[in-house]
Amino acid sequence: MRFVPHQLMLWLTILLIVPAMTLAFYDQGLLQLAGLLVIAFFVVTALVDLQISRHLLTSIEVKTPELVRGTKQKEFDLPIEFKNTGPKLTWIRYGISITPDYRIEGKIIRRISPVLPRKSHHTALKVRTLKRGQFFIKNLGLETPSKLKFWLIRDRHNINVEIRSYPDLSIERKRLSSLFLMRGHNGAHSIRQLGKGREFEQLRDYQSGDDYIDIDWKATARRRTPVTRTYQIERTQEVYVIVDHSRFSGRQIRVPVNENAEGDWLYTEHSAGGEFAVTTQLEKFLHCSLVLASVAEKQGDLFGFISFADKVDRFIRSRNGKQHYNVVRDALYTLEPSQVTPDYEQLMITLRQRLTRRALLVMLVDLSDPLTSEQFFETIPLISKQHLILVNMVRPEEAYPLFTGGDLPAQTAEIYEKLAGHFQWQDLKETGRKLSHLGVELGVPNHEELCTEAVTQYLKVKQRQLI
Repeated sequence: MRFVPHQLMLWLTILLIVPAMTLAFYDQGLLQLAGLLVIAFFVVTALVDLQISRHLLTSIEVKTPELVRGTKQKEFDLPIEFKNTGPKLTWIRYGISITPDYRIEGKIIRRISPVLPRKSHHTALKVRTLKRGQFFIKNLGLETPSKLKFWLIRDRHNINVEIRSYPDLSIERKRLSSLFLMRGHNGAHSIRQLGKGREFEQLRDYQSGDDYIDIDWKATARRRTPVTRTYQIERTQEVYVIVDHSRFSGRQIRVPVNENAEGDWLYTEHSAGGEFAVTTQLEKFLHCSLVLASVAEKQGDLFGFISFADKVDRFIRSRNGKQHYNVVRDALYTLEPSQVTPDYEQLMITLRQRLTRRALLVMLVDLSDPLTSEQFFETIPLISKQHLILVNMVRPEEAYPLFTGGDLPAQTAEIYEKLAGHFQWQDLKETGRKLSHLGVELGVPNHEELCTEAVTQYLKVKQRQLI
């Protein structure tokens, strides 16, 4: 409990105590005695007021939820309940501690009046998180005037509110709006399937026109009449998104501020130089993961999530349903770039041991470094024959052919920058060519096209029944 002078005490000090002290120190006789009595009465009254009011806030009970979920850069409510178990209070003021991770919309310190005995008062703060992650609100401050209004009594209540701020997918959903339109059952779309399917359905007698390759020779031998196997299109397939959050995932993605960047961008006060809005490649990977989870659920597939850096740290088995989507979202929203080099060999060994059924693996990694891309190429054969693998990364800022675009270099330094970008583009193209020989498709889209590219690849796989 703390206490500070109220405005009433300050005004009384100026208007009453200062003249009384003047009389007490510079006058004699009755005026001096009167000044001393005024000062004594004032001090005694203030001390009595403090003594009888010091426990006023102990009768206030504060209730808050243990967990609040929200979306980055979107407002959400933090409900607070105050219950007064003691006497009536004229008013109370309250406020929570503020950190750079979130802000309170409107007034930071708010007031409730009057606070009636044995009554509950419900209110809510508008909170806006500034970045993705997990945050905690530990303290809530309270203030109320004393009985005689000489003091402001302050106290701090310990609360433990966990805030989970998830990525904002609104921009990606707009780009993929056709996949999220509610058409029929849960927004699902009918996709024309090619081929006859791979999942065994039943045995039946041979009919004219059946392919000889579909004849079940063991059943034919038992029945002594030709028997044909029939197949159906696989309705449920496993899709895993594998996210690399090693040091390469922290590579910055920049756009000029005047291009009105939205969504997951950090604006000028956080960016280097103030001319660009910046984000990281990992943010794009996480957005793509959640979008793929939504699309896979609408297509009726099972979705799993794996993250790794120098080791596999999150492994969520493929399932479907809204509850499973929340599990995946809770697993990835706290991911941050780790300052370690990715260990692809350990990843491939883990995948080979734990994924026994053929699945579609969408790998979101960075292969712009020649050494790590070589390690990736050497270890990918451990799983490429068993699983279907799609690899995607965000195109580096300058990784384009030398003579792409109509802007001519204005300075010699720009020529060398474009030449370095050309060599990087050439290395990525060569990496993609080498991976294609192993049946692995490499996509290097721009940052705004990453989700679209990954979803398009997935739907093509579904259409062609490649899993």
